[in-house]
Amino acid sequence: MSAAPIEIRIGAELVSAPYLLDAAAAQSYHDGIEQPLRRRPPRGIHDDKDAARKAGFVAPIAGGAQTIAIVAQFLADNFGMRFVRGGRIEVSLTRPVLFGDTLTSHAKIISIDTDANRTELQIHVDNQRGEQVLIGTAAMRMKDA
Repeated sequence: MSAAPIEIRIGAELVSAPYLLDAAAAQSYHDGIEQPLRRRPPRGIHDDKDAARKAGFVAPIAGGAQTIAIVAQFLADNFGMRFVRGGRIEVSLTRPVLFGDTLTSHAKIISIDTDANRTELQIHVDNQRGEQVLIGTAAMRMKDA
């Protein structure tokens, strides 16, 4: 995990390459998280069409943890150990993500505290329709410790 140097300045913005969350990507993530032998969840809105429709969705939706993992990976890819060691994210999931959605992560540096060696970012993830599916903040070290 080696991140290219990112200029840490207020207003700096980063945008990820689009990420297609197709059924295969969602299934791989789901199996790794939810399907170990010790944990077999009941079918629900993430893998059952009828359950999803009963809950008001047009189709099964991706798990929120997968959307969070996508933005966390984006931050780790761009900020490396400055984010991985001591970074944090606080997010709200604002819309469901359907299998087949293309997600783009965004980050904007909104504050810098040189005394505390911390910077704060505004983050969000959009789908291909321009709808925000995740909003929040992230914080990380300005320099590796």
